[in-house]
Amino acid sequence: MKAFNIYVVIILTGLLAVMGCTKQDPMASTLLQGEVMNNNIMAPDEIKYVTLYYVAQQGGYLVPVNQELCNTERPVRVALERLIAGTASGEGLVAPIPPETKVRDLYIREGTAYVDLSEEFATKLRPGKLQARWAVDTLVQTLTEFPDVDRVQLLIDGKVKEELTEGVDIGIPLEREPWLNPISQEPGEAVVLLYFDYQGKYLVPVSKGVGDFSRSLSQLTVEEIIKGPEGLLGLAPVVPADVSLENYEVKEGTAYIELALGEEAAADKTWNETRALQALLYSLMEFPHIQNVKLLVKGRNTGIINEAIEFNNARFQLPAVNAVVD
Repeated sequence: MKAFNIYVVIILTGLLAVMGCTKQDPMASTLLQGEVMNNNIMAPDEIKYVTLYYVAQQGGYLVPVNQELCNTERPVRVALERLIAGTASGEGLVAPIPPETKVRDLYIREGTAYVDLSEEFATKLRPGKLQARWAVDTLVQTLTEFPDVDRVQLLIDGKVKEELTEGVDIGIPLEREPWLNPISQEPGEAVVLLYFDYQGKYLVPVSKGVGDFSRSLSQLTVEEIIKGPEGLLGLAPVVPADVSLENYEVKEGTAYIELALGEEAAADKTWNETRALQALLYSLMEFPHIQNVKLLVKGRNTGIINEAIEFNNARFQLPAVNAVVD
């Protein structure tokens, strides 16, 4: 998911952050005497967008939400403070970190972000292991979106604490989850990343094991998206039920997908083909040999070429996953 945050995504023209592009003035970190550290300082304009992670109220899935990052020398700190404030969390999403939490200090050294939070991070947290796990996971996933952060060491009031709550360890540096929202995987299965609809507002990634290797993994990914979330709480398919895969091939970095529509799907006036196209693209771009998607539906070619959506002979810039528009 790092690629979506910084190098790949192009936000729709005119996209503004919920906080607005006002000048940010995050507090400077405190450095121990004699130590040289990367205090997440960067040149203005180097990073344009930030990915924050929240939790779906239905199903408890981690949901990436993208918003514009205003000019700032300390993007990691700004991202953390926005996450705590729940700035980009919308209707249907939960910001699990207590909003009373203060960032006492933050610095990065050799790929580890040391995050010193006030005691409210632990004392104001909603009761239960699940709430604690959500708070830790959203924080770690958000900060490791930045290319210079590989892991996160949490401190509370300047001290390392072994557990946030029983069963949720924070005593060692934590790495990001390799697969978001795993739903199933049996021994010997490969894992694919699928995007499904949540409340008509968000695309939610889920990771699923597949064991049928008679076709390529990328084709299996397309077939799994067409099958839909199959009863996963709160998630809906991005294509109608009466749709099948007519043809699939990959040539020179482009996946060509032809869908066959049954009578019910052909008559469905509510199907958002561009949303289905985005879900297919985000899933297939997990494969390094695929950069573009061309989708053939009802004799019409739509697709992604050079990071732009082509739909009904019009071109639109490709939005980030769940871009927040003010």
